[in-house]
Amino acid sequence: MRSCRQHVSGKALKDIFFLTYDRMRRYEGAWHLEQQPMFPHYLFLESEHGEQLLEELAEYEDFVRVFREKNYLIPVHREEEQFFRGICGSSHHLSMSRGYIRNGQTCVTEGPLRGREGLIRKIDRHKRLARLSLPGGSGLKEELREMYAGLEIVAKS
Repeated sequence: MRSCRQHVSGKALKDIFFLTYDRMRRYEGAWHLEQQPMFPHYLFLESEHGEQLLEELAEYEDFVRVFREKNYLIPVHREEEQFFRGICGSSHHLSMSRGYIRNGQTCVTEGPLRGREGLIRKIDRHKRLARLSLPGGSGLKEELREMYAGLEIVAKS
C-alpha cells in the first residue's frame, strides 16, 4: 500500500485500502472483539481514472505482470462497490451485528447486516460469525463471492 501511494499519482489513485470486519474470539476466559481482514491478501485500489491507473501501474511491469497472470487485477462492478460502501462505509470496516432467530428465521436487530438477512448463508453461533454471499451476478473471483461478518445471536426461540 505504501509503495502504491508513493509511486502512483493522486489523480490516478484516489485511495488504496483493504476491507476488515469485526469478530468475537474467546481466549483467556473472556470474549474479545478483533478486527480481521475480510479478503486476506487482497487490496482495493479506488480510482476515477482507471486507464491512467493501469498506465501508471504498468511502469512497474514486474509487479503488474504477476498480478495479471494470476488474475488478481479484478475490476469491481458498480453493484459490488455500492454493496461494500453500504455495509462498510467510508471506514472500509464491517462492524459487528446482533440479532435473534425465531422459528428458523434470522432477524438482525442492529448493525450493518440489519435488513440484509437474505445474504446470510450460514451462521456459526459458537464463533459468532455469519457467512454471506455477495448480491447479484458478481464479477469477482469465486473466492471473493463469499465473505464473513461478525454476528452475535442473542436469542433463539
